[in-house]
Amino acid sequence: MPEVHLTELEKLREHEETDPEHLKELTQQIAADKVLKHPIVVDEKTSVILDGEHRFNALKSLGCKRIPAVYVDYNSPNIVVQTWRNNYNLTKRDVVEAALSGKRFPPKTTCHMIRNSETLMHISSIEKRVDIPLEVLKSELILTPINNVKTAMNIELADVLPTYTLFLKTGIVDTPLIVDKRTGILLYGYEAFQALDLLSAEKAPAFKVNMEDVEIKTLNPQLGSLSKEDILKAGTRGPKLPPKSFNLLAEPVKISFPLEKLVAEKRQNRRALKVYNGTLELLYEGWPTPLVRLNSLSSATRSVWAKLECYNPFSNSVKDRISWAMIKEAMENGELKTALYEATSTNTGIALASIANILGVKTRLYIPKTIQRASDTYLEVLGAEVVRLPVGLTVEAISQVEKEAEADNAAHLNQFENDTNFKVHLKYTAREIDKQLSSLSLKPTCIIGGLGTSGHMSAISHYFKTKYGDSVKIVGVQPAQNEVIPGIRRVETGMKWFQNAQFDEIIDVKQTEAIEGAIKIARKEGLLIGLSSGAVVHAFQKVAEEKGVYVLVFPDSGYKYAEQFEKYLGSISLKTR
Repeated sequence: MPEVHLTELEKLREHEETDPEHLKELTQQIAADKVLKHPIVVDEKTSVILDGEHRFNALKSLGCKRIPAVYVDYNSPNIVVQTWRNNYNLTKRDVVEAALSGKRFPPKTTCHMIRNSETLMHISSIEKRVDIPLEVLKSELILTPINNVKTAMNIELADVLPTYTLFLKTGIVDTPLIVDKRTGILLYGYEAFQALDLLSAEKAPAFKVNMEDVEIKTLNPQLGSLSKEDILKAGTRGPKLPPKSFNLLAEPVKISFPLEKLVAEKRQNRRALKVYNGTLELLYEGWPTPLVRLNSLSSATRSVWAKLECYNPFSNSVKDRISWAMIKEAMENGELKTALYEATSTNTGIALASIANILGVKTRLYIPKTIQRASDTYLEVLGAEVVRLPVGLTVEAISQVEKEAEADNAAHLNQFENDTNFKVHLKYTAREIDKQLSSLSLKPTCIIGGLGTSGHMSAISHYFKTKYGDSVKIVGVQPAQNEVIPGIRRVETGMKWFQNAQFDEIIDVKQTEAIEGAIKIARKEGLLIGLSSGAVVHAFQKVAEEKGVYVLVFPDSGYKYAEQFEKYLGSISLKTR
């Protein structure tokens, strides 16, 4: 069925007069229903109404500003104009001229039909039921600040990504929000709201209505009859309702608004003097992290850029982003407790412990036996309780962490399954890379990064594949079989977001190769990068071509890996004796 668009009444043209008695009855009926049940049909080229002129005039008299409309190509041979009047011949051109000239036909002159397969049916057959409240049709489409909108139910990432992809690819926001005028609670457009948030929009196109004057439909039978008080409570105090608990409209409605008008650029001098009101601001107000050209790997025809996530202040790693985002979301949902348990290979633990300290929350962190001992010291300095487990991979500790967190009434954010991990990189990291390169009039040829939880590289893949398609190659990096590189692991160990992202190549790297990659950058560029960053350097050397724009995502610095560097340098020293 065709899409339904919310169209301004003043843009439409009538080709036929209305019957006063029928118009009066219809207006009274629509006013009593408080909704418009069906859209009208309009020619997409001329904006001439083909069916629904009585509804059009009824809404005008009721003070509405918009009307739901289905647009069709009137020139299509599948649309046929007939007449209700005997011995009266009409053409499509006659209909259009009547509308454009203002010399309308008498009521009940035209009868528009549409061909469905071999059957000719009245064109009203494509007018699917929408039940749009008059409150929506009477209100102006305004731009409302994203931060002022309150959500009453959760939403699944899988439901958001198609909308995000459409907005990013077309540059058009086609779904309005419908918001309660008094409380700011979102009644319709949850996927669009989340997509706009991920696109860093500051405002959203919205209609404001009085919640008391509209009918809200319960979608989840397990909730029984959901009251407006339930929605009000979920939106203001929490906890939020499950996804797809309610809806306002029987069918989606469309608008057309440029995305670029919703995404405000930061002022160039903002935070220029780097003064912050607190240490949390030091994190998110410090973004974007730097993108630096690696001259030792570049040439006249190839530029290689490193995204330096070590500039994040707490763990000096990319994990600051997800730790902040997961804690922030847990706080907003009322799920952050007095203690926080998490499995970590170091960086997420440091970031969580740091931010938890600011908020007065205790942390217990579970570390695999394979991780460097220095991690315990860093975490203990931050006041975290450290539990070493006899497992090789961080992900293998999840079940124990979950069990103990539940027993102790502690929060377990679970970086491996928490969609906030993916979303924060989609909203910030991926867009930062794109904007930083765009400032140089560059587009990436290839982006290379390590796979741990798979959050940052899956988000980067989704963003760049959506915006640029296969012209951007995405390369993931994993440890070779039976190798340990802190922060990354093999794909077959299970990664939530990797499965739905598009990677062109996965490169295996040994620990010695990762160390050599880190040493190469230290001695050529003066940057002491971590082992997973060194693995990315090695992968780049495997896939690099003579031409192109390459982005290497460096997750952290090398200062946590003294043990691995020391062991490697010692083995090299022995070999040279």
